[in-house]
Amino acid sequence: MGFFDFLKKRNNEKATSFSIDENSFSLEVLKDKLLSLGYNVEVNSAYLALTVNSDLEIALAVVTPTNAHPSLIQLMIIAIHPIYFPKGIVENVAGVGSNLETKIDSALDNYLQTTFNPIIESFSENHIPEMDFTAKNVLWHPNLGDIIYQGQWKEFPMGEPLFEILKEKIKDKLSDQKFNWLKMYISKNSDDEIIGECLFNNEPWEEGLAILTEYSKNWNGKVEYFLAQKQFIMFRRCDKFDK
Repeated sequence: MGFFDFLKKRNNEKATSFSIDENSFSLEVLKDKLLSLGYNVEVNSAYLALTVNSDLEIALAVVTPTNAHPSLIQLMIIAIHPIYFPKGIVENVAGVGSNLETKIDSALDNYLQTTFNPIIESFSENHIPEMDFTAKNVLWHPNLGDIIYQGQWKEFPMGEPLFEILKEKIKDKLSDQKFNWLKMYISKNSDDEIIGECLFNNEPWEEGLAILTEYSKNWNGKVEYFLAQKQFIMFRRCDKFDK
């Protein structure tokens, strides 16, 4: 069952972890945020989704676990383009706050800053030439979302550490399609337990995760409680190499 089928089905069901009112409110807040940023936004009448700039569709659902802390909310958000990524780019984001409004606001700001921005920017000519690279005789334009640092960092690493440690390996992974994307998460706790995720085009990338794991082992100093880094990157094939 697809994500949109899930939303349509739940319109007629009740579940303790799912609220259509919360979903509708979250989508309305997202719409207002996108409009304030200058994007063209239309509401889909068939299911809880928005169409941004005519062809990028975004839907969401509140998926907060029932045992979560009362100040926490979790959203699952999917961005779909009918040509370039018809199966969607799925992201789970968390927000914190003292009430529903502030929690949703926090989660959506998180999504816009880390995931939506590199996706939408990849449809424009905006890119940083210094980040460009060639792979398999094709020029690629990376669009990097902000790195999210979680935990008690005494100082943040310089530059773009996650991108840099995977840059060479990603060259062999890039497919011939117009867009590729990479989602990275790595964390370490005070017991030196390392938990991470590395997804390339929605699929687990074990080699990438192994590299992230080794990278986290070198974080300086004893982890007093918890440290984590998270980042999303889009890769756009340069238009000059379109077939």
